[in-house]
Amino acid sequence: MQAESPAGATFKVHATETLASSAATERVREQVFDVLVQRLPLAITVEQLGDSALAETVFGRICALLQSALEAARADPASLSIAIDATTLQPQQVWLRRCEALGPGPVFLLLGSALTPPATDAGVRRQQDKFWLQCWHLRNAGQVRMALAPMVSSPCPLLPSENAFGILPPSGLQVPTGTAWIPMRIDLTDFANTVGELDTFALHAALRACIERGEVLHDQVSWPTAAMRHDSWLNRRLAISITGIGDLALLRGLDPGCFQALQELGNILHDVRSVVHDYSRQLAALIEPVPSLEMVDAEHGPDWHARWQKALQFVATRHRNLLAISPWDVFPTRRAADSRYSDLLPLLEYADVCAFPRPPCLQGWNVNKFTYFHHRVWAVLEQKGARKLFAEQI
Repeated sequence: MQAESPAGATFKVHATETLASSAATERVREQVFDVLVQRLPLAITVEQLGDSALAETVFGRICALLQSALEAARADPASLSIAIDATTLQPQQVWLRRCEALGPGPVFLLLGSALTPPATDAGVRRQQDKFWLQCWHLRNAGQVRMALAPMVSSPCPLLPSENAFGILPPSGLQVPTGTAWIPMRIDLTDFANTVGELDTFALHAALRACIERGEVLHDQVSWPTAAMRHDSWLNRRLAISITGIGDLALLRGLDPGCFQALQELGNILHDVRSVVHDYSRQLAALIEPVPSLEMVDAEHGPDWHARWQKALQFVATRHRNLLAISPWDVFPTRRAADSRYSDLLPLLEYADVCAFPRPPCLQGWNVNKFTYFHHRVWAVLEQKGARKLFAEQI
């Protein structure tokens, strides 16, 4: 188990509303300053840029506002991330405006169905191709990243999925804005021998230790915003990132394009998910369920309450979220990314939340491979979301 860097904060800025009055502008400046002066990373999701003809100008004014807070806090420009709907501005516009006002730093383009999958209409397809070509040209900076997981799920079937329009720095987790997470990391190869055989006893112990550590930290961390303090109490979110998936495949000599590789690694991740889910359920029975379950119960009448309490006995968890995986985790590390490992992307099925950190070296890729990889990530997560929605409706 490895502890991640301290998680920062994320919140939304409604651009047109913020710029409409000096009071709103000053309030945002103070919010940004309050986080940055604590030397914590901050990600701002910029929304409502208004008329498309003026969107770039409005975005530039928001960047100037953020720059004044950054300067007042004497913070590193790289500690401030920008997230924005990918259809609002062209990637190069976002990157240049950010660099001009704030200096280089992370930019996350929040993707939706308008850019993935490939369109059949020729005009729309040209716009998509232009977008992906610009992203490809910006790849070497390692700062402009595509975030394709607009929903965060829960292992508890009683809790619905949530919209994820924010980015948690510095991990790159795509999360609901204003939420509080305890990020940790488990590298599967730390529990493997030279041929990829896992010490499952040690792995299970480390997973349970993550949950125990997360329990302590949720009560000890001094969260930087009121929204995060409330969310920590309400949802007790953990993000145990499972890394080393591609490295484990390499140790085992698995062909990433073979179904056997997907099956073997899927069995391992299923086991990982079962361990953390079961332990979170045990803690719910021992301490109490995650409070958000009680909030759902409070919204309904006495008949519902009886049925709800019975359901809680079987499925309640102590934490709303548990596991995180990055699409880049399916590639072996310490080498250029081999595009064949994209066939392991269905393993994202086991994640409650996805991370979009700096990508690995993409030597040997071209714009087509780059685009196709992101289309595949979107397709996997879209199917996962559809299955979750179907289960919730049942």
